[in-house]
Amino acid sequence: MALVEEFIRIFDVWEPARPYLSMMVDEAEMALVVAMDGEALTAAEVARRLALPEEQARALLERAYRRGIVNRSGDGDAVTYAAADFYSRLDVFAKFENWDDIPPEARKAINRRYLDEYIAHVRPKVEQLMAGAPSAEGLHNNDVLLLHEVEEMLDAATDIVVQPCDCRRLGQNCDRPVETCIWLDKSAREALDRGHGRRLTVGEAKALVRHADRKGLMHTGDSEWRTHGLSPICNCCACDCYPFNAAREIGSKGVWPRSRYVAAYDRDACSFCGLCVKRCHFGAFYHDGAEVTRKGIALRNVQFDPAKCWGCGLCANSCPTGAIAMRPLDPAPDRMP
Repeated sequence: MALVEEFIRIFDVWEPARPYLSMMVDEAEMALVVAMDGEALTAAEVARRLALPEEQARALLERAYRRGIVNRSGDGDAVTYAAADFYSRLDVFAKFENWDDIPPEARKAINRRYLDEYIAHVRPKVEQLMAGAPSAEGLHNNDVLLLHEVEEMLDAATDIVVQPCDCRRLGQNCDRPVETCIWLDKSAREALDRGHGRRLTVGEAKALVRHADRKGLMHTGDSEWRTHGLSPICNCCACDCYPFNAAREIGSKGVWPRSRYVAAYDRDACSFCGLCVKRCHFGAFYHDGAEVTRKGIALRNVQFDPAKCWGCGLCANSCPTGAIAMRPLDPAPDRMP
């Protein structure tokens, strides 16, 4: 019991998850984290603290590294390991292991705590942006991207890996595709080093994001990747996605994730099919209860509120009459679609 309590303290295991801790870590992993005691250690040092043969300690460390229990840094003889935390372990557990075996109510409580931790982490940086800072280090999902921008990033990538979306695995509030988080180049190689995800060709990755788009997933990433380097692309829903949920709680719409486009609606060209209403995550396109008549057929009226638009382009991608186009906000992106 003393080992479990000490592990809970060091690893910051959240209260809703504690009854299910044995599903997420075993006794050897707990002993490893407790023995490390917040320090970065070599495999030899870990072996001495645990009184294990060094080869056995290395195997334990490697397994813990792949499971998000420890982090690894350095290379060659300078490799060290340090304990991660429950937040990191949960990410791996939810995406690749037995998250669905935890009862639904407990999953809901753990997911809410995950979102709270996420908001606490990003809030100071997002508030810097809201106050006018030009950028904030450490944020991801910086920009809402259009489909063609995502494809340009894929064309530029050397290594592409896809993983399950942690947001939709944890939240499970919709039935949209889950294997949709695309990691590029450095982040892709880091994922593979941990044994996570699967490689994609450029063609496979483009097919995946087009399918995600058809299923109603928005795209986010860093629009300034040519300067900053390639980083992960997320395909997001508004029901589960932590950045969009955090943005709504913080009140950062348009600033983070940054809106760079807004839909332009040509009512005269509209067929009132309602696809835009179904695909918009934010109610920017909506039915107002009125009817319009087209070719003698009564149809539900469509209205558009640009103030609610986040600029994702899902509406424009599906409009059968071309009544919706994405127009750049100031400052304008490099080029129009």
